Amino acid sequence: MKRRSHALGLLAIIATIAAGSGTSAEAATNWDMYVYNPVATVSAVKGINRIIAEIEKETNGALTIRLHLGGSLPIKTTNITQAVSQGIVQMGDDGYFLGNVPIGGVLRLPMLIRTPEEFKKAEAIMQPYIDKAFAKKGVVVLGTYVYPFQVPFSRKKLTDLADIKGQKIRVTSPEQGAFIQMLGGAPVTLGAPEVPSALDRGVVDGVLTASSGGGNTWRDLLKYNYRIGINYFDSLIVVNKAAFEKLAPEVQAKVRKTVTDLTPSITAAMAKEEEDLTQKMAAGGMIVTPQKPEDVTTAEKLVASYWDSWAKEKGPEAVEALKKVRAALGR
Repeated sequence: MKRRSHALGLLAIIATIAAGSGTSAEAATNWDMYVYNPVATVSAVKGINRIIAEIEKETNGALTIRLHLGGSLPIKTTNITQAVSQGIVQMGDDGYFLGNVPIGGVLRLPMLIRTPEEFKKAEAIMQPYIDKAFAKKGVVVLGTYVYPFQVPFSRKKLTDLADIKGQKIRVTSPEQGAFIQMLGGAPVTLGAPEVPSALDRGVVDGVLTASSGGGNTWRDLLKYNYRIGINYFDSLIVVNKAAFEKLAPEVQAKVRKTVTDLTPSITAAMAKEEEDLTQKMAAGGMIVTPQKPEDVTTAEKLVASYWDSWAKEKGPEAVEALKKVRAALGR
């Protein structure tokens, strides 16, 4: 019965997409792309729309892509990998992939990567592992963009790490959840579309996010922001392998180049606006506290042993990958 319900659910998603596609026989190929962000005004979605427009321009309309915002289709943020793998949508903005590709969690380990430069070093090491894991699911990774540091926001007092104790904090990965638990908080995993109602109803007290991500979007529901960086959040532009390989080789090349060329601009746009948005939130009444060096030291010591235990739990490949990353970072 459960299997039949799942099949009916997939059919409903496909029907929803098809009903609004309005495709014509003249267009060579029409794809659907699902993103987890529920609003079009954030820098990530603006950047993805630029990518879509550039792909259509560079391919002279041989490939058109229709973007669906988070929550507009019955696809959970944590199921974007599967939706692309199964061809329910041909393309996705996949930021919540760790349940499907656990090894990607090396880049999300709390307090491990401390600067954008360190992230680039680690990403170069991890990319072959991540590509291989997605390929096993019939998915091709075309590019990556990265949010600024994930920092804690809350409706309740939060001006140092100790204040996390007893608070229910929305996290975006099991790795963040483990860190919140170490601090005495209660982690709650939620996709972006679910956060506003969860804050409003008290399901969560706060969130880990960037100002240029959910911080600004949910600012009216939050009162405190402590600027200690926990980890970076990488989001992958992925496509269904079978659908991608059906494209003419020259179209494939143009799609790859466009995504490779433009995803760094999303990272740069968010990095540029992070401080500005944080200052605007402070001016609007949010209590923003700079990170305290002693909290950074405490957090790093608290979580260091977790890195190795996490890798051992994930398997030999994760142990190998983490060892390479730690060597490259000298940590």
